[in-house]
Amino acid sequence: MSVSQIMELLKNHGLKITPQRVEILRFLQNNRIHPTAQQIYEHVLSKVGSVSFTTVYNTLHTLEEIGYVKKISINETTTIYDVDTSNHGHFVCRICGNVYDINYRATVNVAGIVERTELIVYGVCTQCTEYLQRKG
Repeated sequence: MSVSQIMELLKNHGLKITPQRVEILRFLQNNRIHPTAQQIYEHVLSKVGSVSFTTVYNTLHTLEEIGYVKKISINETTTIYDVDTSNHGHFVCRICGNVYDINYRATVNVAGIVERTELIVYGVCTQCTEYLQRKG
């Protein structure tokens, strides 16, 4: 997403265009690493030089409300943000902590309308498995 597209997205949702907000969106779009608010804050601080954690958190909250990001709690203390808002799950490596997208299909039989499904799988990723096998 170009800077002009980012600015247009902000304007279309009545948000003030600030260097901090532009950098938050740019980071999310260009770094599909499922970052935490803290990681985003550190990046924006290094790029823009002046930002509060509250600004980052409030911007992420607004982006979630307009459907640009999904907020995902992967455990009791860690929340990540994902710009891929399509239906997919996540695999969390218990050793390195990396989060990977996974595809799945779910059939849900309920008397009502399903608005959202969420799947989080925990285990050991391929790289950590290989490392553990070499380490013996």
